[in-house]
This record gives sequence, C-alpha cells and structure tokens, in this order.
Amino acid sequence: MILRFRLLIALLIALITFSNCTDQASQRSLPRHSGMPGEVLIIMPDNTYDAAPGDSLRARLETLYPQLPQGEPSFSVLHFTPAQMSKMLQNHRNIIEVVIGPNAEGENKISFQKEKWSSDQLFIKITATDEEAFYKLLDSEFDKVTSLLNKTEINRIQSRYRDHGNTALQEKIENEYGVSIYLPDDFKVAKESNNFLWIRRERVKYMGNTPHDITQGIFIFKYPYTSDSALTQSAALSVRDSLLKENVPGPKEGTYMTTEYKYPPTSEVINLNDRYNLLTRGLWKTENYFMGGSFMALTTTSNDNRNVVSISGFVFAPKFDKREYTREIEAILRSATFPEIP
Repeated sequence: MILRFRLLIALLIALITFSNCTDQASQRSLPRHSGMPGEVLIIMPDNTYDAAPGDSLRARLETLYPQLPQGEPSFSVLHFTPAQMSKMLQNHRNIIEVVIGPNAEGENKISFQKEKWSSDQLFIKITATDEEAFYKLLDSEFDKVTSLLNKTEINRIQSRYRDHGNTALQEKIENEYGVSIYLPDDFKVAKESNNFLWIRRERVKYMGNTPHDITQGIFIFKYPYTSDSALTQSAALSVRDSLLKENVPGPKEGTYMTTEYKYPPTSEVINLNDRYNLLTRGLWKTENYFMGGSFMALTTTSNDNRNVVSISGFVFAPKFDKREYTREIEAILRSATFPEIP
C-alpha cells in the first residue's frame, strides 16, 4: 500500500513537471526579436533595391520624423537580398519583403503578419506584378505601413514600461490627476507645486570615452475647463508656457523653458479611449540661453469635464539623435487612460 502511494506521488510530480516544461517550451517557441528600435529590414533583390523601386520605398520610410531639432528619418533602413537572409536576420523586429514580377503570382497587395519568425515581430510583404503596380501600391497603401510600424514600436515600449514600470509614481499620478500612464521605473519626481508635477529620467550615454547626460521629462498639470477653446493649440500652449516659466528654471537667473515658435508646433486630434485628445508636437527652448530639444503634449479633459489635463514630455540629448527618445515620450503619452473613480 505504501509502495503504491509512493508510486502515485511520483507519477503526479512527473506529470506536473512535464506540464510545466511543456508550458515553458511553448513560451520559448519563438525567439525574441532582434534589431534596434526604429529599424526596418528590407528583403529585396539588389537590381530592384538599387533602382527606382528601392528609391521609392526608402523615400517613404525615411521621411523626416516630425518636429526634431535636426532632421532624422522616421525609420532606419537595412537591406538584404533573399539569398542573404539567415535565421538570425529573420528574427528582426520589422521586416518588409518585396516581390515584383512573375514571383508575385498575379497579386498586387500589401499583407501584414505578426510574429512570423520571432516574438512581437511585424512582417510585411509587398507583392506586385510589375513596377507600375508596385508604385500604385505605395501611393495608395503605404501610409498604413508607416503608421503600423510606428504603432508597433510604441506598443513595444508600452509593453516594456507596463511590465517593468514605476508603480508607485503611476499610482501617485492617478490619485492626484485622475490619469493613468505607463512609466519606466527610473522616473523620479523633480518638482511638485499646486496642480503641477514635474518628473524626469536621467541617463548617461557615452560618445567615445566621454559620458553625456540624456534627460527626458514629463509635466503633468490641470486647470479649470472654462470653454471648448481651452482645447485649441494656442490656448493649451499658452497655459503650458506660463506654468513652465514659473516652475522650470534654466541654468542661469532669468532663464526658463518655453516653446520655440520660430518653428511652429503642429497639432492633431486623436482618439484615445473614445475621448477627445489634442496631441501637439514642437520644439522647446530655454529663454535667454542655448538649450533646447523636442516636446510632445497631450491635452484633454478630466472625467467630470471640470478640468483640462495636460501631459507634456520633452527630450534633452544635445549630442545624440533624438528620434527614439521622442518616440518613448509618445509611448508614455499614448498610454494615458482615465479610470473611473468610484
């Protein structure tokens, strides 16, 4: 009897172990995607990539990322031929495969697939019977491609912040401002005042053997909602400039952060969680001092429509490209939700 009992226990342990191993194996079935944020790998024969079709494709991927101090392409392009593709390259985060000619098998279309060869991967295939059909696809459909590439990169950032975020600071913001956002765990409070919160993230990146500081900051503030005009770009930036002058001083007396209007900011209305949001992009500067960078601001109303709530983020990285740091700010802003308060 004792022997049977021991055999039963051993069998149960073996089954549990096998089940766990099976679950872990299924989770490991796809390798992690590779590549740097913002990279797109193009699979295309040399004779078309180095000719007009390749030029047209690159031109659309390398359009300037909006509102940066220096021009930077929206995506960084890598190119390999079908024969050069290896298992390691197949794991890249963003892949566009282009087939023009007889191998397109009579199809003119752009198709999308997630996780073809690696986890959280975006795979895009463009098939066209000839070059004319290829150009028509680019003209009619490629805006969807660039939009999805940007959205996928933002989702990856948000997923990372959601899984490894600053929970305590997120709870503080939700309790005091009624908005929930994803934040990386190294954000810290820089300043608090009446209905204004400044949090920032400091990192060091080396150029050669010399360290340089990189700063990302988020301002969260609220003020009474008096009319619909409060949600216009001019009104939102006017309040922002006033609060930054009061709360964000520069390195010398009489200096402070403000908006750079020589290069006019741009705004668009976006729908986040079925609510009206004004997303503004622009450049910031330090009044009476040589400092500046990019910023983004999300302006909307509180759940009870009594207040305007603004989440504004900026980047200061004078020695480096700013595209991906700005995309991280965009990911934080677009993570905003307004939980209902019981």
